[in-house]
Amino acid sequence: MTGPYQGNDTNHRGAAPIAVILAAGASRRLNPYTLDTPKCLLEVADKALLDHQLHALDACGIGEVLLVVGYLREKIETHLARHRWGLQVRLLDNPRYMETNTAYSLWLARQELFGRDFLYLNGDVLFEPRLLRRLLATERDCALAVETKTCGEEEVKVMVSDEQIRRISKKLTPAACRGEFIGVGRFGREIAGPFLSALDAVIAAGGENEYFEAALDAIATDNALHVCDVSDLPVIEIDFPEDLECAIREVAPRFGREAGEDNNATLPTVPA
Repeated sequence: MTGPYQGNDTNHRGAAPIAVILAAGASRRLNPYTLDTPKCLLEVADKALLDHQLHALDACGIGEVLLVVGYLREKIETHLARHRWGLQVRLLDNPRYMETNTAYSLWLARQELFGRDFLYLNGDVLFEPRLLRRLLATERDCALAVETKTCGEEEVKVMVSDEQIRRISKKLTPAACRGEFIGVGRFGREIAGPFLSALDAVIAAGGENEYFEAALDAIATDNALHVCDVSDLPVIEIDFPEDLECAIREVAPRFGREAGEDNNATLPTVPA
């Protein structure tokens, strides 16, 4: 599909922002911690990553969450049933989680997102409520949380000029990039159409195993994707065991009381 996305936004006009969290993957790079635990339920500072995110959303007044799940879905359902939040959390299943990536998971949620403001969250990002507050305070139609730093090959990198993102991809030359898109973004309804059209095109071209940033990269030339610099805030995306250790030893201890302080946190128990 190459034209504007033709979603039905009749029921979404004037609706409050929704948050979509992608938590479908099996996270094999984090084995053995994720052998019987979905990554979003790994604990940092005595709280699951998912709970940190739901707390931040609740603290920022976001009342509706769409959680895309797949791997060990039943454990996520059980966890949510045991924890009461002041927001509505709905699950959307990606039954093909073992053979697809974030582009496909987000594409499954497209009808829920068209015609309304939404927040995008990778389910493996640890952050405080003030990061979301900073994003929500921007007056831009699209703002992506970026950590200014020297990147390697693994990070989703951004090339920036005049505080606008011109390219976004893992495949960019690190030396040419401003830093890392940490997997949290704010999208206004005006950019939802072009973005979801580009996402449609990625899937139509066989890109079910692509990262969703491929759609952002496709629209960056003709649409304003603004940087929201979060370099001063404690935040980390957890992909490897060393990231989890860093989250526990270095990132979480910098949290304020909103996120709960625990300077003596320990790594989750490794399954036998």
